[in-house]
Amino acid sequence: MISYALSTGAFGLYVTEAVASAIRKSKFRNYETHIVLCANEDEESRSSVQRTRDLIKEGVLHTASVHLPYNGDLYWDPSVADETVRRDVSARLIRLIRENADLMAPMVTLHASYGGIPQEEHPHRLDQTCKTIEELIPTARDLGFVINVEYLPRQCLGNSEAELQQFLTRFDAEDVGICLDVNHIMDKYIELPGMIDRLASRIRSFHICDYDGVDETHWMPGQGIHDWRELMKHIRMIDHDILLILETGYQLKLPNRPVDPQFAFRQNERAVWFLENCENLVPQIENFRMPGN
Repeated sequence: MISYALSTGAFGLYVTEAVASAIRKSKFRNYETHIVLCANEDEESRSSVQRTRDLIKEGVLHTASVHLPYNGDLYWDPSVADETVRRDVSARLIRLIRENADLMAPMVTLHASYGGIPQEEHPHRLDQTCKTIEELIPTARDLGFVINVEYLPRQCLGNSEAELQQFLTRFDAEDVGICLDVNHIMDKYIELPGMIDRLASRIRSFHICDYDGVDETHWMPGQGIHDWRELMKHIRMIDHDILLILETGYQLKLPNRPVDPQFAFRQNERAVWFLENCENLVPQIENFRMPGN
């Protein structure tokens, strides 16, 4: 079965009072939250985490996935070459998760590395990330979540199907899966349907957004070059439950004025409607004849 969730990045990570109000009015109940806010010391982060807890208690927000830190006030790279630093990253991740167990979900998304890693360093850095995952697994089993390694772009670890397979061969499917980000696929977007088929048994979630063929854009589905009819067909062929996480919103950030968060929610709700009906909608759009032209 396919379920949908909304990344908190779609409205800027922080749950403000305006965002909390929009969540209560939204059709979304499933979210991928960013636990890095629990590690930050600033008041904006603390208030956001408390509002998230309040919304969970109200029953209007369900953490369907949690994105592990990949930025923020502290260093979080699970692949760091220095073993002492890597152990510290791993220990802090475990501590952060256990101290906020009430916010955890059935799955977490892990960036296997920071960016800008020379290709010749990938084998060693991949080993380092695997050590970190090994240390995370006991906590994952205790709290009941699977670790999904995200397909990442450019020079990050996990920037190809082959590298993802290297992670998968080292771990059981019950412990480690894949979050396939269709935006990070970059210039391999034509290969996506086949990639979905080949990785299907280990895919647990997708980061869903559209793409301009050049770089990350996080556009709404239907605004870019992805063939959503084909992608949704292959996603629906996966024979286990899948979470589609709308990771959109970059185009909603305006430099000169704030954007009402309800706009982001409404656009993402309509994006889900598009995905659910794209088999019929796309031909209608393509065959539409513009009046007067």
